[in-house]
Amino acid sequence: MGSGVRILLATLVSVIFLIIYDILVVKPKIDKMKRETDMKKLDMKKIERQSASPRMGSETEAPDIQKEFQDIPEMGQQYDQNFAEFRDDNLLVLFSSHGINRIELNEFALEVSSEEKFYFMRPIDFIFVSGGRFIDNHIQDGILIYDNGLTGTIDISKISKYSFELKFSFFGDMIDLTPLFTLRKSAYGDSELIYGDTKVRNISDGIGKEAVFFGERGRYFVFLAQVPGKTFIKSADKSRSILYSEPVRARGKAELKIRFYSGPKDEDELYAFSPFSAELASLGFFGGISKILLFILKNINSLVGNWGVSIIILSFLVRLAFFPLSSMSIKSMKKLKDIQPQIEKIKQKYKDDKDAMSKEIFELYRREKINPFSGCLPLLIQIPIFIALYQALLNYLDLRHAPFILWIEDLSSPDKFLTLKFGNFSFDFNLLPLIMGLTFFIQQIITPQTSQDVSMKILNYSMPVVFTIILWNIPSGLQLYWITVNILGIVQQVIAMRTS
Repeated sequence: MGSGVRILLATLVSVIFLIIYDILVVKPKIDKMKRETDMKKLDMKKIERQSASPRMGSETEAPDIQKEFQDIPEMGQQYDQNFAEFRDDNLLVLFSSHGINRIELNEFALEVSSEEKFYFMRPIDFIFVSGGRFIDNHIQDGILIYDNGLTGTIDISKISKYSFELKFSFFGDMIDLTPLFTLRKSAYGDSELIYGDTKVRNISDGIGKEAVFFGERGRYFVFLAQVPGKTFIKSADKSRSILYSEPVRARGKAELKIRFYSGPKDEDELYAFSPFSAELASLGFFGGISKILLFILKNINSLVGNWGVSIIILSFLVRLAFFPLSSMSIKSMKKLKDIQPQIEKIKQKYKDDKDAMSKEIFELYRREKINPFSGCLPLLIQIPIFIALYQALLNYLDLRHAPFILWIEDLSSPDKFLTLKFGNFSFDFNLLPLIMGLTFFIQQIITPQTSQDVSMKILNYSMPVVFTIILWNIPSGLQLYWITVNILGIVQQVIAMRTS
């Protein structure tokens, strides 16, 4: 297998790995020591909350929910009226007596050129069960009146920039309530329902398990809830999940406090909410490299004031850092191309003796001082950098709705040069993927071909088309990076060919 074949295969494997990596969102494992320490801290906090809470019977296991009830009611039209609201510079939270109606993030627009704020719509319901039946409520003079004779209030307090706490107070002769939560996927955005124990997981994988926190994860924003004591996942699908926690039991008065986080994937803020939720801000296995690249990108942007220009400059710096390795690869491929006639003669001479053929070819490499793997090595070394930069640009909040020039209004989305409509069918025509494919194709043409095999030539020239299709809808910031790297690669290839 020639060096060119190996380079093409290595490139193809790296891209496939990158796509699978992004789809599956393979997150790094939390450091063992840190996890154990944080778990101990979390357990201590739970113990403190339980000891301070006026609950009775909190040491007993949660009830068998499957026996107590089967169907979970929807609150329906009762969401039309807001029982209370909380508003500050960061959040607007609208509550009903049965849950949270809407959470708006005041700092972030929903879409480009829109005044509407990003929101989570009806993310969670609060339902209580007593004696095997649901306890409904209504509002009278600002007081919650429950069907079983209890009364109650709801108090809201801010904890941090994106965190707040909801405190339920119940009053009655004998209080025995099992809290039930309906977690609902927001109507806007591509997201998934999650829960966390020692790490973050899809909630569909946690049925019957205990959740330290639960909520919804999007590309840039998360909604999380945390209940004191044990919380279990009853059921889950892609859009809705049911959870329940330990019973609230007391005479006279009882309280239930629920903490919420609604905001961007800020590592420090998430860690303050729950140590394990900080994983939501992870940039993957190569997160350390991603943070270094983001640090450089931020400093570049502080000078030039345009994120698109900053990405181009960063791409140039990354390419410059690997210039010696790339030059080594180009020279190696040229040498391999030059000795192809000799290799073909050896193959013809020893076509019936594979061992002798391999021995003669490697002897030829030794005489000509050629390392057949030197063409692949630089590419393999650059793969972690590419993946790290990919994750950084894909998840960096400041690139959301950041404009570049002309029609590119949002570097976090496909560029959408124009929309083609055919009756009821519409198609977004993105120009940057075509430019990326064209620069990739030019790179393939001018790269020395180390094999005369027709099938390999077809593969060489078809790969840009395949990549264009696969990467059609990736964010324009990433397309900009790839185009820049391709153009710089073409320039380097031309220079290397003229000076060799």
